[in-house]
Order: sequence, then structure tokens, then C-alpha cells
Amino acid sequence: MEDDELIDVLAEAKVTGDEIALRMKESKVAEEEIDRIRATFKPVAFRAQVLFFTIVDLAVIDPMY
Repeated sequence: MEDDELIDVLAEAKVTGDEIALRMKESKVAEEEIDRIRATFKPVAFRAQVLFFTIVDLAVIDPMY
């Protein structure tokens, strides 16, 4: 009786391990896609940074800005 329970527990553990492995593969694919998309925003972020600090520095040139 105990051997049957042990076999059942081990079978469930294997199924759970397989599900976890599958989800880890899926998350790796999703992470790569997120990194790729994030890289496309870097030039935009750089330009926004330059624009922001340029506008901030305009106040030094003339307080009217």
C-alpha cells in the first residue's frame, strides 16, 4: 500500500516538474521578446532626455522660459 502511494506521489512530482519546465521555457521566450521591444525604445528615451534637459537649461538662459 505504501509503495503505491509513493509511486503516485513521484508521478505527480514528475508531472509538476514537467509543467514547471514548460513554463520556464515560455517565460524565457517572453523575456527575450520584452528585451527586444525594450531595445526599440532606447533611442526615443535618449531623445526625450535631451529634450527635457534642454528645456530645463532654457531657464538658465532666460527666466522667461
